Amino acid sequence: MGWDVEMERFTSLRNKTIMNIFAKLLGSEKVIESASKGIDKAFFTKEERSESWLQTLAAYEPFKLAQRLLALMFGGVFLGVFIVGTGLIMASIWVEPAKGLGQEIIKLNIDTLGFSISLMIGFYFAGGATEGIIGKLRQRRENKKLKK
Repeated sequence: MGWDVEMERFTSLRNKTIMNIFAKLLGSEKVIESASKGIDKAFFTKEERSESWLQTLAAYEPFKLAQRLLALMFGGVFLGVFIVGTGLIMASIWVEPAKGLGQEIIKLNIDTLGFSISLMIGFYFAGGATEGIIGKLRQRRENKKLKK
């Protein structure tokens, strides 16, 4: 046998001995393996981070559907009351008291549902607008760094 073969056997035996010592100290090799996997999972690469983000977005899909449904329900009621109020104001051509009633209905609609609808519309559209603004600001910052 050559020197290289003896050295490989010695190195292999030494590594096994060290692993056995750690296994006895920590309980078993499974503990060591799970600890090394845990350490690996503690640090995200860019690919892992993007994959995690896609999984998070997929988990939010049912909630987005529910949000859209609620926004359509409240928005439909809000617009429906406005249509009724506008119809009453238009009917005031023939029936005078209808004008005051239509104005009161529209005022009550704005007083009760106006703020809620404004918040819904704001949250619904502000998310995409905010992402666009932040993306453009990041791009400008990166372009300035590249120019320097």
